[in-house]
Amino acid sequence: REVENLRKCEERLSALHQRVVEQLRQNRASQHELETDVKSKESAIGIDSMCHQLNNYSRGINYYGGIDKFDPTITVPETWAENSNRIIQRSQGERAKSAQLRTDADNLINECANNIWNSWNTTNSALSRRATETLEAKNKLQMHLHKVQQEIFDVEKSIELLRKAIMDKSNPLKVAQTRLEARSHRRDVELCRDGAHTRLVQEVQELGDSVETLHRKLQEAESQHQQLLRTRSNLEQDLHVKVNSLFIDREKCLGMRRSFPISATIKY
Repeated sequence: REVENLRKCEERLSALHQRVVEQLRQNRASQHELETDVKSKESAIGIDSMCHQLNNYSRGINYYGGIDKFDPTITVPETWAENSNRIIQRSQGERAKSAQLRTDADNLINECANNIWNSWNTTNSALSRRATETLEAKNKLQMHLHKVQQEIFDVEKSIELLRKAIMDKSNPLKVAQTRLEARSHRRDVELCRDGAHTRLVQEVQELGDSVETLHRKLQEAESQHQQLLRTRSNLEQDLHVKVNSLFIDREKCLGMRRSFPISATIKY
């Protein structure tokens, strides 16, 4: 809006400038016409004064045969007066137009200055408000990022503990399976489903179920860990965008506008 307002003011001032240039041309034409008429009248006064002072003893008097039949006049007193009045009236009209144009120019310049000043302040307020909103969003992102980072740390710790638990159950499972496999080599009737066999089978199943459960939890933890890493990456990207936007709005735009001499620029 500020740029649009500046362009409109520029267009209006440019149009006013064209009017001023044209009025200046008309004023100079009227001035030239007045000066020419004044010079003609001064010359006529000089000639008439010289004629008035001529007498029988004046130098330079001579015969000019047929001069009475030569008529170089182009006006009569009425048209002579009308021409002078026309020149004066044109001068008065151009001066009136100039006065009105000066008033229009003063009004337009003051109007444009007020519009530019109001737009300037409105834009500054909008930038400040936007910078505040961006700062609040940045702080929220940082807080959320800190929480996600803590969750990542906790999940990584859980993954480490799960892997250790799986490793801790690995050897007992191997021992139980080895025992069960060794007892399968007993001969004949010694292959008895005795209490030891039943307990070993139960132990192998329990350890296997436990390890399977731990692997499932490990997969879930690793999946959660990957999701948290993606979330952290998105948050870091959003945070970078917010920091960049805040720098542009608060440091570059507002900083530049604060140092710009707007008051001296639009002062008239």
